[in-house]
Amino acid sequence: MVDIQMDILKSSDELDGAPVSRAHGGTCVTYVDANTYSSPTEAESLLQQGNGTNGVQTSPCDVESQKSGKDCTMRGIKKELNEKVFWEIRLWMVIIFILIVIIAVIFTSLAICAAIHQDEDDIFDPSSFTVIQNFRGSFQMPNQVFTEELSTNSSNKSQTLAKELGTKLSDLYKTSSALGRYFINVEIRAFRDGSVIADYKLTFHMPEEEKDQLRNFTLSREMVYNVFRQFLYDQESESDPMFIDPDSLKMALGN
Repeated sequence: MVDIQMDILKSSDELDGAPVSRAHGGTCVTYVDANTYSSPTEAESLLQQGNGTNGVQTSPCDVESQKSGKDCTMRGIKKELNEKVFWEIRLWMVIIFILIVIIAVIFTSLAICAAIHQDEDDIFDPSSFTVIQNFRGSFQMPNQVFTEELSTNSSNKSQTLAKELGTKLSDLYKTSSALGRYFINVEIRAFRDGSVIADYKLTFHMPEEEKDQLRNFTLSREMVYNVFRQFLYDQESESDPMFIDPDSLKMALGN
């Protein structure tokens, strides 16, 4: 707690009836004219308010001291940053340069890693895929109405519907992470009555040296069928004219 010095000046010439604050060392002292007030008690009360007794008020001298300390700290930091390291190069320039170099190294490293990293599974030679694997089957399109025109493969309606289905199934298998590289094409062979039943053929190819493993796992009937069926379950609307009934899907190995 700051020690308070209380002096009552009797010289009205100095005070002219108003309180006067002066600083003695680290202490701010308020002086009042005793002749201005009716009693010493009133003068002492004013002194207590001006000098901030009981730690309630902060002395203006203390506030100024704190501001001066902060200003000194800031000036010290600015002075250090503006110190010349060599020639006309200052410290703040060196710090910024180092930060830029660090950021550049990080981004360069990330770019190099992205460029040189390549998944081994993405490296393959399609010309070595010489073994053919076919699947055949059918599915039902309940929102289509069968007509005699659909029974003729050369008709415009049959060809249009076959093209739309072919695009839909090709996109399915081409975008498959497991089957995309092995997929060749899809063929819509015919349409039959039963709402509309479509007969299809899927063609895949694979390298000779991996055919046994691929036939048992990646290009097995179960894998190809499950990819197709999951796609059908993910269809957005059952009212879509191109909707395929997932439960109607049939598939078998062969031509």
